[in-house]
Amino acid sequence: MKVKVIPVLEDNYMYLVIEERTREAVAVDVAVPKRLLEIVGRERVSLTTVLTTHHHWDHARGNAELARLLPGLVVLGADERICALTRRLAHGEELRFGAIHVRCLLTPGHTLGHMSYFLWEEECPDPPAVFSGTGCPVPTCPTSLCPIPLSLTHPTPQGMHCPWPAAAHAWRAQFSRCTRAWWRPWAPCPLRHRGMRTMCPRCRQPWAKNSFTTPS
Repeated sequence: MKVKVIPVLEDNYMYLVIEERTREAVAVDVAVPKRLLEIVGRERVSLTTVLTTHHHWDHARGNAELARLLPGLVVLGADERICALTRRLAHGEELRFGAIHVRCLLTPGHTLGHMSYFLWEEECPDPPAVFSGTGCPVPTCPTSLCPIPLSLTHPTPQGMHCPWPAAAHAWRAQFSRCTRAWWRPWAPCPLRHRGMRTMCPRCRQPWAKNSFTTPS
């Protein structure tokens, strides 16, 4: 299983997951379809499915155009508001793309229909991958824009890729002085603009100190 991380919109990411034996590919959160198709062509894979974590424009706005460019494309997600949705997924549902297994995990909070995806290959040395959309950003916890279960407020051991502009804004706007002192060593420069991913390798800050979780 090969995962391509694709920076888009200056503050977001798309992902292309490739089953290396069959060359089938699955995209996650299509925001800029033309950029995605460039990578698809470069990798010489067949894109068959889109997994969308939630309906917000910066994660789903490219679905309709991509479906128009690729007839027969399947668009999956848990929220009926997702653009060009083909089929609505249920919590715990499992999918299969060649040797790649996908487990669908409903993670409401950022949106009520937010879905995360756990992907793995059996008997494969590559590690599994979790695509959590905006459900679990650095520093620690789900981005809460609507009421969420208490179980989701516990710190997580590792966050998702956090684009530099979004992280910098949160740092400037809301982080406490002590949290800034902790946060600055690993995110002091715009690594993303040099083609690098910007994710804290290990974060265990409490829910109360995570500015991304402030309800709005």
